[in-house]
Amino acid sequence: VNGSKAKVGAGIRLGKLYLDLFNQGGWTINAGTCPSVGIGGHALGGGFGLLSRKYGLLADRIVEMEVVNAKGEVIKASATTNADLFYSLRGAGGGSFGVVTSFTILPFKAATKATSFSYEWKIKDHATVLKAYTNYQSKASRDMGVEMNVGPSGLELYGIFQGTKAQQAAALAPFLNAVPKPVNNDVREGRQIDAQLRFAFIEGGKEGDINGLSLKSPFRAGDSHYTKGKSIVYPSALKDSTIALLGKWGAKKPSGATANYIIVDLWGGAVQDTAVDTTSFIHRNAHTVFEFVVEWDQSAKPKPGKADCKDCLKWMNDMYAEFLADFKSAGYAGPLRGYQNYIDIDIPNWMDAYYGSAMPRLKKTKAAFDPTNVFRFPQSIPL
Repeated sequence: VNGSKAKVGAGIRLGKLYLDLFNQGGWTINAGTCPSVGIGGHALGGGFGLLSRKYGLLADRIVEMEVVNAKGEVIKASATTNADLFYSLRGAGGGSFGVVTSFTILPFKAATKATSFSYEWKIKDHATVLKAYTNYQSKASRDMGVEMNVGPSGLELYGIFQGTKAQQAAALAPFLNAVPKPVNNDVREGRQIDAQLRFAFIEGGKEGDINGLSLKSPFRAGDSHYTKGKSIVYPSALKDSTIALLGKWGAKKPSGATANYIIVDLWGGAVQDTAVDTTSFIHRNAHTVFEFVVEWDQSAKPKPGKADCKDCLKWMNDMYAEFLADFKSAGYAGPLRGYQNYIDIDIPNWMDAYYGSAMPRLKKTKAAFDPTNVFRFPQSIPL
């Protein structure tokens, strides 16, 4: 950290980055919870996390990038230098235009007190809980970052509030007053770094030691596994038919899965403050975003080549087909959208789903900076 800016190498993972920023003066950034996720892909696809309702996407706080282009040259991208590339990298930058080797990010000092929390309900209460949850989005304070996990074991709301335990209780009251009493709850007031550690789900070492975020031995990420994911971006409050599907498919457990769940993130707040044409991230007005997840063969040292869990993929594909049909029939506005950081080889019409109105400028940038298509993969920006 130098002054008000942090120079971040593109290979660092989020856990270690949180720890290093904290140790350099109590700084932090608005990124995701998983400590093993690399900053590179996360930032280039937008970068949503539990602080995004207050501080926007991680991409919104990037002021400069260092990039190796298709010619092997090191160039800069910022609002004043290679502006088209800077636009394109912030939302559609993964694997299409060059190799980003560093980010210059505007970090911020976390609130003096941060309150982390979790609440659990039985799956039979899904209709009441999820209806209250989707209606809470418009009332929620920007200090409130939340997500709801729906799975066979029930519903779990967890998040981080920028403030004291008493302030968190008042801010969450409109939601909690509208739902049955949770079967479990755990609310803790502490530092932002402690809240980040809590939801990093790190194994090994001493519990509560923030150095675990480094993932250095004996610490390790607790979520190593094979996985398949999909996503849908919802532009408005969830319809009753969609909530019913969450209950139906969340209750099912495919054979061979070590975990399966649907993450329901509340967006809004500061994500909407940046105009949709400022970056290549088009999902500025998202109300709620789903990530559908199934995992198998969880292991601290997973080996490559494990056969697919066929029942896991059937659960995913059958479920997603019903949600796609519901999106169309329930009357949600606009075309289907997906979050590019939950990338999915099977999503219908991926260019429109991920990038929509940004595509013409993205293609122009691709032609200018990578005219021979050096940087390519099945869903890279085409020439």
